[in-house]
Amino acid sequence: MQLFDNSNALADALADRRVIDAELLYRARPTADRARIVFDAALFSRLGSLTGRDAVLLIADSIATLDSFADLETRYPHLLFVATIANPLAWQGAPSDTPQLLGWSHPDRWQRLQSTDRWRRIDVALMAAAQISQRSTAGYLALPAHDAVWGRGLLDRLIRFSEQHARGGLPAAVSPYTRYQHSAVPGAHISPDVIRTMNAAFGRDLLLPWKIRRDAVQAFWGKMGLIPLALCRTIHEQADRSIWEDDLEIDRVIRAAGYGVRCLYVRDSRVYRQAPPVFDQADLRAVIDRTLHYSRNIPGQGSALSTPSGGLARLRIAIDRNFAQDRQRAERLIAECDAQITARIVQFGASWVDWGAYRHVIRVGDPSVEVWRVSETI
Repeated sequence: MQLFDNSNALADALADRRVIDAELLYRARPTADRARIVFDAALFSRLGSLTGRDAVLLIADSIATLDSFADLETRYPHLLFVATIANPLAWQGAPSDTPQLLGWSHPDRWQRLQSTDRWRRIDVALMAAAQISQRSTAGYLALPAHDAVWGRGLLDRLIRFSEQHARGGLPAAVSPYTRYQHSAVPGAHISPDVIRTMNAAFGRDLLLPWKIRRDAVQAFWGKMGLIPLALCRTIHEQADRSIWEDDLEIDRVIRAAGYGVRCLYVRDSRVYRQAPPVFDQADLRAVIDRTLHYSRNIPGQGSALSTPSGGLARLRIAIDRNFAQDRQRAERLIAECDAQITARIVQFGASWVDWGAYRHVIRVGDPSVEVWRVSETI
């Protein structure tokens, strides 16, 4: 696996590829049985969808993480694998006393960072793609989440969809959307109640497929996005990395620049679905807590998890006992997490959530997120 330390070198290695699959790796490959099975099933679905015309760009937090993926070249000898290391940069703005104000343990040990780790790795991918586009505007950058499961024909279908919705002289940036936000994986036991509850929590709006077809909602999604290489420079230059929901910000930038961005609702789980490592109620609570934090700070925008059920959802609840029970479990978890966030905001004027090695702080009315990590040098 070739390791590079700058975008020019990455661009040289990745030039003339149809799709560059950017895998954003914030930790080593799981070792626990169930987590490894679920992670690998999703990863292998993506790599297995690529051809010799494509390439894989691993953007990791460390060499140790890359080492845990060393067998991929043997498993997929027809694919080009290149890698780089990228982590959030140190904060360059005015000093902040957030750790003291929010009562964190050992406040002097916390270091503020410029962006989320995901934004940093997206930036690296965008920079490399922008360099490639100077030589050829053909090709796409794929930005999948770890739980995105690609099925038969997904990439070809997305590329056709992108070309059909070209605007401003370029194909559109596109994302698939699925109602299967959680799904079973062979060999990994996951309670069906957990799967159904998560799908009920994130499937509140039964009119969403109609809204997607009308382009009446966000079109670019962080679970899976396909961006024409020629659009990457615009996104890299104009995106605000202080916005936690990077997919929402990418969507905004593309629209503001006058280019196309569309979502494709995929009904067939064999074509596209998601398989997150959510095995029990505690895992599901963590996902809901993080999701509620994403949009709690954005003025005028509540979380989709907190919006009241529409008429169709209420009708289904009335006639479908299983769905009603799933929704009830979901509502209870959402309410509990939302209450904890509200209590923190009342007490501190802010709330925070840990994800990976980082702590994310939001304040209502401030669209920016603060990112912190315990310093390794103190």
